[in-house]
Amino acid sequence: MKAIHVIAVGALAIVLSYLYVNYGGSQQPIKFPTDGYFGSGKKTPDDTSIKPFKINVPEEVLKDLKERIKRTRIGHKQLEDVPDFTYGMNLKTVMEFKNYWETKYDWRKAEAQLNNFPQYTTQIEGLKIHYIHAKPPANKYKVVIPLLIVHGWPGNVYEFYKIIPYLSDPNKHFDGAQSDMAFEVIAPSIPGYGWSEASHKAGFDQIATARIFKKLMNERLNFKRFLAQGGDWGSLVVSNLGRMYPEYLYGVHLNMAFVTNGKAMLYQILGSFFPTLLFKDKEFYDFSMKKMFFEILKESGYLHIQATKPDTVGIGLNDSPVGLMTYILEKFSTWTNPSFRNLPDGGLEKKFTKDELLTIVTIYWVNGNILSSQRYYREYFSNWEAQEFSKQYIHVPTGLASFPHDLGVRLPREVIQTGMNLTHFTLMKDGGHFAAFEMPKQLATDIIAFSTETVRIV
Repeated sequence: MKAIHVIAVGALAIVLSYLYVNYGGSQQPIKFPTDGYFGSGKKTPDDTSIKPFKINVPEEVLKDLKERIKRTRIGHKQLEDVPDFTYGMNLKTVMEFKNYWETKYDWRKAEAQLNNFPQYTTQIEGLKIHYIHAKPPANKYKVVIPLLIVHGWPGNVYEFYKIIPYLSDPNKHFDGAQSDMAFEVIAPSIPGYGWSEASHKAGFDQIATARIFKKLMNERLNFKRFLAQGGDWGSLVVSNLGRMYPEYLYGVHLNMAFVTNGKAMLYQILGSFFPTLLFKDKEFYDFSMKKMFFEILKESGYLHIQATKPDTVGIGLNDSPVGLMTYILEKFSTWTNPSFRNLPDGGLEKKFTKDELLTIVTIYWVNGNILSSQRYYREYFSNWEAQEFSKQYIHVPTGLASFPHDLGVRLPREVIQTGMNLTHFTLMKDGGHFAAFEMPKQLATDIIAFSTETVRIV
């Protein structure tokens, strides 16, 4: 072996050892706060009552929105040789959605749809928490499993409106289904999103969210145990629930996995060189950490802003509805399928309708909380303990529906298993980051399969 090869192998060994030791994450339990207060001013007792809630946006808010859309100032022209989304949302598509939002979009129709499911609010740790609570028809199912389902960014609870019927009444919505099991679905808005109050104090991270949602499920709704599901930030929140409160969880189901421990890094590095030796599934024989790195680099500009100075960009987005629309819809293009960035219309209507996409955006607008939703990034990436906590192993049974077009590249089973007790793993044939919104039937099918395998009602 040449000296240069010996040096290279030695250097690689040192790097891998460093990663394993320094980024492996201690498997000793990390203490987390058992309580907190994120309300305004000094701590006061929570109002523990549960209040029915109905969405009813004031007419003056909608009138102001229409006027702002009409007065939109566009100060640029599309580059003549860039017809797609590679520079961001192209101007032709911006104007098409802008004009539709101004002249055809009907918020009241969307609002009626939003109010189809029972909704409530309660106060936890000083914050008003909004949630959907959808129950199966009375006496139709022998087994009813409480299911907490958590959204991410730049989505909100509207992402779940298509999947909830499949979960709460599967025999009605799946052709030929004769199941004796259904879900009682609780879908909260993360504080700072939708109709949940934003934190008034720094430090509201995914650990605090998990704690608040545990209190919602256990202390407000009196569930002794429940199942938890999530994607994007929701996947980290429900993963934290599994780490923090395993005695309350039947299991955790994810459609995106945060796996950041040193052993996972080791597998990914070695797997890039020797995939056939490390990975069982043939799909990963071309696994490339380099490809993943460059794909994430292309799509993570927003993350660096939101993880450092969210208030700066948030002020601008909160003042311009079309600016807000552009910022969010570009994510719904590329995160649904990265190849869509090469299409003139960003492929936005391949998976969603204009009305669906604009409802997501309008929820941010009428609540004025794009800025608080972006702070969620800073609270994680500026908090070493929160990042270390996310490296902790999840001991409760965990299932993953892995969608091929999600952010970065798909991770092999062997990588995922380093961070969780993976009892269920499905390589989905299609779909991207917004699984519940894009492919509700397929995701619901996987949640049901995981629950059938995992949940034991005692």
